[in-house]
Amino acid sequence: METSVNQQVRERLRAVGLSEFGSVDTWLELLHEFGFNDEQRHELPQEVWTARGMGLRIWQYPNQFAPYMAWLCSQASSIGSYLEIGTRHGGTFITHVETLRRLNPGFDRAVAVDLMEQPAVLAPYEYRQQDSQSAGFLDWVGGQTFDLVFIDGDHSYAAVRRDAESTFARCNIQVLHDITSDICPGVGTYWREYKQQNGVTHDFQEFTDQYESVNGSFLGIGVARRRDWIE
Repeated sequence: METSVNQQVRERLRAVGLSEFGSVDTWLELLHEFGFNDEQRHELPQEVWTARGMGLRIWQYPNQFAPYMAWLCSQASSIGSYLEIGTRHGGTFITHVETLRRLNPGFDRAVAVDLMEQPAVLAPYEYRQQDSQSAGFLDWVGGQTFDLVFIDGDHSYAAVRRDAESTFARCNIQVLHDITSDICPGVGTYWREYKQQNGVTHDFQEFTDQYESVNGSFLGIGVARRRDWIE
């Protein structure tokens, strides 16, 4: 069953002109309307305080996620399916899914994966309450193909590597979250190795701007797009 938050997000995206989705300013406005997470407050910039704990509770920095979403919208016509590993409250997942639905009529599958019980806002979507490191998940994902995979689960080096490797051969765009975070350096270490290993087959984008109002470096989005798209 949809919540009012789901409906509001979908209606707001319908009101955006198709040509506006590639604008970073559009996304900065949308993200503040959708609302940000209020956990780990020492990581939250003052720029999101008025929207923290509201709506989708998106756990992203707008100066990273807005340009990332603007870039992703340029790829939307090729993205028909999406997997997110580590959804937390569901804000990042819903933003992806409803945007891709708005831009691509052929977008037809999205799967959220997390250890926690399914949040109410994710009730309308396919949800797997499962450890992405488990044999059961690896058996399942080994038979799946997704155009876009967003990895934001266990942030240890070994776990993020396993999540990336288990989905690598069957996806066209892999996104790793927290590549510049002080609190999970293993993700950044693996991301640097990943780029060295896959530089011949993939193109890379990074969205890692920080805020002066925050003491430290946090979050960071790394994107790897396969040059030879798998159909």
